[in-house]
Amino acid sequence: MGNVPKIILQNPFRILGVYANSSKRDILANKGKATAFLKVNRPVEYPLDLKGILPPVSRTVEQFNEAESHLTIAKEQIRFAQFWFLKMTPLDDIAFNHLFAANIDEAISIWSKKNSLSSLQNKMLCYLIKGNLSEALLSAQQLYNTFGDGYIVKIDSSSTLHMSAIELRNLFIDSLGEDVGTMNLLKVATDADWKTYISSQTIGPLISKISSEVDKAKRVDHKNPKARFDAARKLASATKEAFTQLKSLLPSSDPQYQMIADKLGLEILQCGIDYYNNSDDDDAPYNAMKVQKQAQSIVVGTLAKQRCDENVKILQKIINDLPPQEVKSEYKAIKAELSKFAKLPDKISYSVSLLNNTKPHLQSMKYKLGVSSSYYLKLSTQVVGNALHNVIEEVNEAQEPLAKLGELLKGMNPYLRSSLLSGGSLDIDEIRNKVKSTLREAWKATILMDEFDLESDFKERYNHNRTTLKSLCSQMGVFDSESGTTYGNNRRTTSESGCMVTLLALMGMVAMSIYCIVSIL
Repeated sequence: MGNVPKIILQNPFRILGVYANSSKRDILANKGKATAFLKVNRPVEYPLDLKGILPPVSRTVEQFNEAESHLTIAKEQIRFAQFWFLKMTPLDDIAFNHLFAANIDEAISIWSKKNSLSSLQNKMLCYLIKGNLSEALLSAQQLYNTFGDGYIVKIDSSSTLHMSAIELRNLFIDSLGEDVGTMNLLKVATDADWKTYISSQTIGPLISKISSEVDKAKRVDHKNPKARFDAARKLASATKEAFTQLKSLLPSSDPQYQMIADKLGLEILQCGIDYYNNSDDDDAPYNAMKVQKQAQSIVVGTLAKQRCDENVKILQKIINDLPPQEVKSEYKAIKAELSKFAKLPDKISYSVSLLNNTKPHLQSMKYKLGVSSSYYLKLSTQVVGNALHNVIEEVNEAQEPLAKLGELLKGMNPYLRSSLLSGGSLDIDEIRNKVKSTLREAWKATILMDEFDLESDFKERYNHNRTTLKSLCSQMGVFDSESGTTYGNNRRTTSESGCMVTLLALMGMVAMSIYCIVSIL
């Protein structure tokens, strides 16, 4: 047998061993017999114990008294009578003979021959005992739709209780729903009126359940990211079954459904927002997105949907700027190097350190994401852009004194210029060698930058600066312009003509254009 409803197993009529329509005399007689047996510790048994069909009944004097007291309350008497057997017709006698012999299927077959008040109720009880809820409810629908108006009189002709067929039906549904669940009743109900009432009894508790869980989540500390994230998960889990049931009962256009759906979804959304705003977790955006997507799937109201959509859009933009999950460690290492670099002076030596320190991480990222990965190219370009900034700054700074001196000497009287240069008051070689040294280091850094992959739009500007630098290096004799190989320190040339050639060459130089990327992803 299935899970027999408690209202059958613990029914006062069953405890007393009588039918639901038995007379008060029969009830008193059974109670008297039971009391006498219990005094001498003899077990109390009745045919309606239905051995082999129902579990045995353990009876005490207290149970008998409690059962009898239940039946003194008119409404309680009828409520329990709805869930116990009736004996009203000769057909019932035949069926009970089979039932007492534990042949429940044959008893059902007998009661199915004719639809009477007792046969429908007895058949309904047999189906409940067997766990066949759909057939039980079908019999109950027929019972109350056909015999509901005269039901109480048939049970107890002396009763002063007055209930309509609809009220009796509702009492039956409420009592059975407590045992088997109103959702289960709704699934098998076939009568439209019955379904309407069962739905009304189902929807209220579901909405109340969801609303209660939302209120719990609201009370969680909004500044505690972990608590709010956990609150979102608990809220979704605790309301999943109730919300799914509600969704199956009401259309999305129903005001009740919209109200509770938006209330639930917006609280889950707020949990996600609070978590993200206060969390230091590396994966906070991804965790928050899961919560916000869930909220987005729940809400149905226009304003609620707009709020969810806007938050998801904002968070998605943040996620788009984050590194792919598989290169998080490389990203963190490069980010640390860029942060350190941004605080240092604009020197080529720091550019070289940045390039050398980030290169292994970029190579690892390239291996994992591929050379065409937009994220890899963006980060690699950012590193080179920052390094190039220092190169340009130091080169332009180094050549500035010679350029200014060249302008000064160009407009000077030849005699005075010759005297100034030959007199040794200006050490042109020292200034020139400083420029050459800077250019030499700049070119070494450039050769290192050449090994990095770049975004196409930046590569064009990078090549322009590279060409300019190479021209400067050639004019200053830093390397053979054909081979690009850097020379060591050249011999100092102190003659007036040599100095003048150097100055005039520098005057014709074009300063490198500054293009830098100083932001840190």
